[in-house]
Amino acid sequence: MSAVPAEIAGIGSTQQKLRVSPGFDPLKAAVGPQEYFVLSRIDGLQTLRDVLLTTGLPVDRAISIVQRLRAIGALLIPGETAAPIAAGPTSPPEARPSPSPSRISGPIPQIQPPATRPPAPAPDAAAPARPVAATASGPIRRVTSPPAAEPADPGPEHDLSLPGATPAELAALREDVALDERIRRRILALARLADGRDPWALLGVPAGAEPRDLKRAYFKLSKEIHPDRYYGQRLGSFTDRLPFVFEAMSRAYARLTSPDRSRGAADAGRAEQPQTPQEYAAELFDRACQLEIGGEHLEAMKLFAAAVRLDPQPRFLRRAASCALAARQPRSAVEYAKKAHTLAPSDPSAARLLAAAFRAAGKLSDAEEVLVMAMALKSENDTLTAELRHDLAEVRRLLAQS
Repeated sequence: MSAVPAEIAGIGSTQQKLRVSPGFDPLKAAVGPQEYFVLSRIDGLQTLRDVLLTTGLPVDRAISIVQRLRAIGALLIPGETAAPIAAGPTSPPEARPSPSPSRISGPIPQIQPPATRPPAPAPDAAAPARPVAATASGPIRRVTSPPAAEPADPGPEHDLSLPGATPAELAALREDVALDERIRRRILALARLADGRDPWALLGVPAGAEPRDLKRAYFKLSKEIHPDRYYGQRLGSFTDRLPFVFEAMSRAYARLTSPDRSRGAADAGRAEQPQTPQEYAAELFDRACQLEIGGEHLEAMKLFAAAVRLDPQPRFLRRAASCALAARQPRSAVEYAKKAHTLAPSDPSAARLLAAAFRAAGKLSDAEEVLVMAMALKSENDTLTAELRHDLAEVRRLLAQS
């Protein structure tokens, strides 16, 4: 992970505590899933540096998201009461008319369509003769053939046949979602490689590919599976798969293009040995996420537990708690959520997760208490506040029925 810079262009110091602009509507602004997630972390209490480190995204990616949120008026820096209005996007150079004398005052050349083009004038005697070809009816002027079209770029190579597909993969292929079958197969194929052991295969290029080929493959995949492309669409289980695969692909590209990495080990397709317990914990965490997305929640919980033992950071604990809830293991969910809340007591989203764990464990009174305390926390995130208010109302409805 890249180091967090002291300053960010267009925003300033990363020690500032940003706030969400009151009245900002993520739906109207077409905020993507990752952007919405980062937006939910910004509560006016954490510094921007802490927000960037706790999102779980690559730092460069998190910074670009924060810059975009700032550009569309979602974020306020200390002392502001309203976000500055960003200038609209400029047209790409090829779309802007170029000022030229002929366009301003000169005549506009007329282009004849092929069917009405006048016949070619008789050859000038002073001009050199052009090659001709003879036919039965006389000589004709040789016409130069247009250049042959370049073969289409096949793009990154992945085995989309999914040999030995698991029940979870087969179920995903049958889902009624807004993704065609090729895209679904691509995402599932990438998920199989998301553990990072073979970054070349993940990007769909041969081992030792040139930097330009790596870049081409990365950007073709990004265009195809970027989560923002499918914002607001019906995605089913691919709602979680898309950002997971995209982040794994981004890590693989960063690893293969980093100037301080040894290319020898990567060329051999071997994963580097972790140098610290924290690096090993991150590897276990990635593998656990892959299992979770594949529907293997109990197996994922084993790896989450190992990752948390090595490095009990809030991000790992929150994801472990969410997995435990999906696996219907409320006691484990409460344990992880409590630890995450202890490490981030001022984070309303951590409190919300703890309340969900209490609710799953049947501890409605505890859930109500946590939600009331979370509502009392200072937060500039209107969306998160609305979610907490909804959760509190639902818990109180359940308490009234019990």
